[in-house]
Amino acid sequence: MFESICNMIYNFIFYTPNDKVETRRIIKYPDPNVTYPTLIFEEKYFINHRNIKLYYQKYYPKYKQIISKIIFLHGYASNNSYWAKCSAIKLAHEGHCVYMLDSEGHGKSDGLWAYIKDFSVLVDDNYRFIKSIKEYEQLKTFLWGDSMGGATAIKLFEKNQNIASGAVLVAPMIKISDKAKPSKSLEKILIWLAYYLPTWPILPNQTSPDSGFHPDIEKHIIYNNPLCYNQKPRLGTALQLYNISCDIEKNIESIKFPFIVIHGKKDKLTEWEHSQILFDKSSSTDKQIFIYDECYHCLLEGPHKNKVYKDVYNWLQLRA
Repeated sequence: MFESICNMIYNFIFYTPNDKVETRRIIKYPDPNVTYPTLIFEEKYFINHRNIKLYYQKYYPKYKQIISKIIFLHGYASNNSYWAKCSAIKLAHEGHCVYMLDSEGHGKSDGLWAYIKDFSVLVDDNYRFIKSIKEYEQLKTFLWGDSMGGATAIKLFEKNQNIASGAVLVAPMIKISDKAKPSKSLEKILIWLAYYLPTWPILPNQTSPDSGFHPDIEKHIIYNNPLCYNQKPRLGTALQLYNISCDIEKNIESIKFPFIVIHGKKDKLTEWEHSQILFDKSSSTDKQIFIYDECYHCLLEGPHKNKVYKDVYNWLQLRA
């Protein structure tokens, strides 16, 4: 009875068409095969052991020899079909084979839009997807984790230290920024509510999607991704992200895999100091950090993107 009433209220107040994956899948993306004739682009579905359909894309060079595999792990409320694909296309032009899986509830994958019921399930889905890739087995695999995807990458290595040969961590979500959190008293109430109303998008949010980008980027470019979730965070999702960031922070010294971490000092969503702590406290013997004074959360967009990309590209080329 309680659940039925909650569902009725949700549908009346909060429902949007993109909550249903059928609506999200109607959206057509531009075909990279037309725009980039030297690349091959494929899009398919990975069906996991729970019979959930997860949308993924693949970019690789048509004429160059493939030198490594790169698995993109996107951020919260985002997907891999707009901003991330710019990096994927650049990497594919340089000889990398790039795989981009949209997590459950994101992009064209099954699930309620931007709802994460259990972060460990999201990690397991990515793990099974990576293990399902049987091509180019002689080549090294690297993870590319953006924001929440950085936390996913860390948890994947925790699950299996041999899942990849290293990771690119882009403004990783190691700890939720205090600027993005509600007051302490309200936080306790919301945590309690999350157990009863996990899908309700009512978490007070101090930021908006454009706050993650450099001011020089026009807003119509930022919001041209129709599947970028721009509602308030769902309570259950927020609790999962909070719990996983606390877990990573607590176990940061056990991180041993090779990585490069990049962050902007003007990031309003995840704090650059947390990346510095990751670099300082982790046990990895192969690690590198770049902190950019003028960059925001989305480092690979904006006036400094070529410099940032070059630093990451050089790190990958030395290890591929």
